[in-house]
Amino acid sequence: MNDEPPTPFPIPSRWLRCFPGLALFRGYQRGWLWADIVAGVTVCLVMIPSVIAYAGLIGIPPQYGLYAALVPLLVYPFFGSSRQVIVGPDIAISLLIASAVGPLAGGDPGRAAALSAVVAVLSGGFLFLGGRAKFGAVADFFSKPVLVGYMTGAALILVASQLGKLFGIELKRMDFFPLLSELVGRLPEAHGPTLAVGAGFLGLMLGLRRFAPRVPATLAGCVVAIALSWALGLEKHGVAVVGMVPRGLPGFAWPGVTLRDVHALFPACIGVALLTYTECILLAKAFAEKNRYGVDSNRELTALGVADLVTGLFQGFAVTGSQARTTLSDAAGGKTPLVSLVAAATLALFLLFLTPLIALLPVAALAAMLIHAGFGLVEFDVMRRIYRYYPRASMLAALTTLGVLVGGVVPGILLGVTVSLIGLINRISRPVDAVLQEVPGRGFHDVGENFTGETVPGLIAYRFYAPLLFSNAGYFCERVRSLIEQSPTPVRWFVLDAQAVTDVDVTASEAFMALKEELEEKGVALKIARANRPLREILQRAGVTHNLGEGSFYPSVHKAVAAFMRLPETTGA
Repeated sequence: MNDEPPTPFPIPSRWLRCFPGLALFRGYQRGWLWADIVAGVTVCLVMIPSVIAYAGLIGIPPQYGLYAALVPLLVYPFFGSSRQVIVGPDIAISLLIASAVGPLAGGDPGRAAALSAVVAVLSGGFLFLGGRAKFGAVADFFSKPVLVGYMTGAALILVASQLGKLFGIELKRMDFFPLLSELVGRLPEAHGPTLAVGAGFLGLMLGLRRFAPRVPATLAGCVVAIALSWALGLEKHGVAVVGMVPRGLPGFAWPGVTLRDVHALFPACIGVALLTYTECILLAKAFAEKNRYGVDSNRELTALGVADLVTGLFQGFAVTGSQARTTLSDAAGGKTPLVSLVAAATLALFLLFLTPLIALLPVAALAAMLIHAGFGLVEFDVMRRIYRYYPRASMLAALTTLGVLVGGVVPGILLGVTVSLIGLINRISRPVDAVLQEVPGRGFHDVGENFTGETVPGLIAYRFYAPLLFSNAGYFCERVRSLIEQSPTPVRWFVLDAQAVTDVDVTASEAFMALKEELEEKGVALKIARANRPLREILQRAGVTHNLGEGSFYPSVHKAVAAFMRLPETTGA
């Protein structure tokens, strides 16, 4: 897939400037066409029941899920940098949207649809501006423990939110713990046929996942559910069904909401934008690495932004890269973004002519599909690895999960990000450090916390494992003073091993120079070893190099110690 033949039909440069994704079609090979068509049709068929379920999760009519699936399939391929990512509604993003619009919609599906469209437009705007401003690295603020904690909490909320539909009970509570409490108190009201349908199809999908993983469980469950609904007349037995879905393609519609609604949704839109980009870029990089090509993180930001903006203006809701559909496309042999365009054409035909086919789909079966999807959100292997090897990270993951369950999805994510940033600041403010000791035949090294004395009599070689910044400058100076005071012999040289010091800000520069003068008064010379080129340039600009003198810099700790040992006072000459 890397070695593309020459382009038979050159794409005009002005088109590429407007639609950079067209570059991915250069060198298209005829041998890929059939695989791309098969992959596109397959993706569409599997996607239809899923996106209908996601619409129900948000509390909007099923056609809006189909609209949200159609539009990005037509938009993303012209702007993205990934050859294989399939963009569309996603369970985690849909849950986040539901948590934001549910309290404002008050149970009104039309208002929920308008609010969801606003979330798509605003989050798309954030993503687009982020792409233009080259903010592709912003996704790094979602550390793995935060993502794992969020996904675990989201999965539990998702499962809980569908239990009412699974048992045939209309629950009034929306928060996780109150909802579970209400469900337990109302279990005697459960509707037997509805529970049988939901539990049966949940068991079917879990069984397929376990014993026939290549069979698309969602599609298979949907087909079986519709067939049984028609054959047994489930609606006559009180089992709720999806009902008629209007035919036709989505049209342009400006969301009819107030500025107060926009203000209320603003924090959620930032969360949706961050999670949208994080999920998509991780997915894009994974498949790019697998198939040996590159992706541009800033182009992905822009492409997702445009896709969300257009989707919101055409009656859809926020979307991201779908792992399930992208994996399915790759397994079916999909090579290029043509897969998305074929899936869009197939879905358009479905919207125009075939929507009556899903009218008999039981709502309980959709609930079972969402519960099944919820199980897939939890990365059990990753959780076990984090809890086993990274105890502090496991606490962050658990705290994020608890925050999601108690405070909601957006507050839980913000709590996790905040705590992880506080932890980062704490590590930078109080980094690991060490006094270096000579290891015979291997030079001077950090031998662990057990050694706190001097490197050689009269000299301390000290390594600081962090940039010198305003947040740790005071701590650095305190450690230097403490080590000099605790030295068993009077210290005459203090050598900073700057191997791990990648930056020095203005506050740290001032503190460093003040420390240098303080040590000189005590008869201690301050030296620097192993300063890398970027650090030397920073010290040069800040005037530190001039103040210390060029003779105070050494290429290694070994060279500094050797120079110290040649001093007359040291040799006794």
